[in-house]
Amino acid sequence: MSPLLSADMKPKDQIAAGTLIGGRFQIQRFLGEECGSDVYQAQDSQGGASVSLRVFTAKGMTLSAAEADLAQAARVPHKNLATLVAWGLDGNRVYVASEAVDGASLRQIFDARRNEGNVIGLNHAHVLLGHVANALDTVHSALIHGGVNPAAIRVTGAGRVKLTDLGLSRALPALARRGGPDSNSHGAYLAPEMSAGEEPSPAADVYSLAAILYEMLTGHPPASPLWPPSQVNSAIPPAVDAVVARGMAPLPETRFSRPRELWDALGAVLASMAGSSPAAAAPPKPARLTMGKSFSVADAVRLTEEYERWLIQKDKLDFGPFSLAQVMAQMDKGIFGGDDIIVDVDSGDRQKIREHPQLVEFTRLNERRLEAQRRAQAERAHEHVERKKGRWTLLIIGTAVLALAGGLAWFIHKRVAAKDDVLASRVSEADVDAFLKDVKISFPEHKRGVRHGGGPGAGPGGVAGRAEDFNNNMDLGDVSQGGGDAILDEGTIDRVMHANYRRLVPCIMGRGVPTIEVDFVVQPTGRVKAVRVNGQGKGPLPMCILNQMQAFGFPAYKGKSTIASWSMSIR
Repeated sequence: MSPLLSADMKPKDQIAAGTLIGGRFQIQRFLGEECGSDVYQAQDSQGGASVSLRVFTAKGMTLSAAEADLAQAARVPHKNLATLVAWGLDGNRVYVASEAVDGASLRQIFDARRNEGNVIGLNHAHVLLGHVANALDTVHSALIHGGVNPAAIRVTGAGRVKLTDLGLSRALPALARRGGPDSNSHGAYLAPEMSAGEEPSPAADVYSLAAILYEMLTGHPPASPLWPPSQVNSAIPPAVDAVVARGMAPLPETRFSRPRELWDALGAVLASMAGSSPAAAAPPKPARLTMGKSFSVADAVRLTEEYERWLIQKDKLDFGPFSLAQVMAQMDKGIFGGDDIIVDVDSGDRQKIREHPQLVEFTRLNERRLEAQRRAQAERAHEHVERKKGRWTLLIIGTAVLALAGGLAWFIHKRVAAKDDVLASRVSEADVDAFLKDVKISFPEHKRGVRHGGGPGAGPGGVAGRAEDFNNNMDLGDVSQGGGDAILDEGTIDRVMHANYRRLVPCIMGRGVPTIEVDFVVQPTGRVKAVRVNGQGKGPLPMCILNQMQAFGFPAYKGKSTIASWSMSIR
């Protein structure tokens, strides 16, 4: 938990550093006063982990409610809940030790976006709410949170969404009324029936979640009168208005019955947008925030492939959870295949790996590569067996079949000679120098350039260059900490190409090609992914150029794939 602002806390009221609470938690430092409780950073003597320690006094009915709610909260572990480590009584004080969650609260993210004149947006709101809805649907089997607000939701530095303060809404009711940007918005996320003193219900948590959704879309907490989101933010489709209105209905029985229904309704709106307008379905460019260090909302809710949210089911066993990057690494080793099942642990959705939208192309290319490796291994094994057979035959038959042994030796000699012929046919540096003496090479200003998307449309797709390789409009780039909008500049492209163009000469020699115009895609790793030569993506020339350019050594960068063009004339 980040440090809190101290509010009228006298030094004599604080617990001294080094004090042991509950016989287990050693106070390290005072963080501040919050809603009738004192919050400390403490160290757990059982393992040494750092925890957030909340200490407050409670008597009578309040103490009974706190004991009952915390006992239930301790029985509901979930990856999107801040773990309740321990709780108990120390003298006349209640202490609650929970996981120390780093990162930023949703309140801080809201404020940062508002200061930039932006909002979270529909697509990112849907993903973020999904994590919170999953946690709430799980805890509702044991108890109601009753205090969901932007201050109670945190996004960790690792990108995990965490809901805090479970089991404290009755013992510390002021926690449920916080979370607004200022004092005028306190209680804006609290359901009307709870403001009237009623006990919390699942419908109350639905109301709070819908109120948070409203601020994600409009940049402002809900207020009376409640303007529909589409009238506050013209980028929001009117269909969302009905989802928010039902989630924030004054009567509990007219709201969605559980948080997951609210999330599903928002998802249905996004799905209808995708079906009617491709442009509307495309997620917006990740919003970049600055709060001590630069990070993005997309990174925070892990819209990238680095979020560990996938299980792999193979041979009736579950493996994981993995990030998509980890899944691809395992597939690269041949551990998982396209027919294994990938499971989204957040939603429970299941499908074959080869059918996953982000893994379709990777699976196809990886299976082709693995098949080529298997063939090469089979050929080597076959050659090994053949050599062993030849040796055993020579040993057994000996001099009686000297003629056969001589024939076998002649056969082996011819094979070695054939291999030597192949090696000799490879173009050497001397061959390249001889070729360049007779020609003049120039680098005309053709259509050279570096761009994010679009790409050339000429030529059919193929191994060396497919149409989709040259269009990355849907690529959001690298949203990791420290950047994500970079591409290789034109000067870098020219420098690398001029330093390596000799490698392309063997591909051109003997083909009678006076000019080559190469369109190519450089991935953020610096590796060339695809090329087109003179508008063509198929054939031996594009494939030869691609194989050579993959060793050019373009520098790595953080951003989208760079699509560039380069020309060379031979006269």
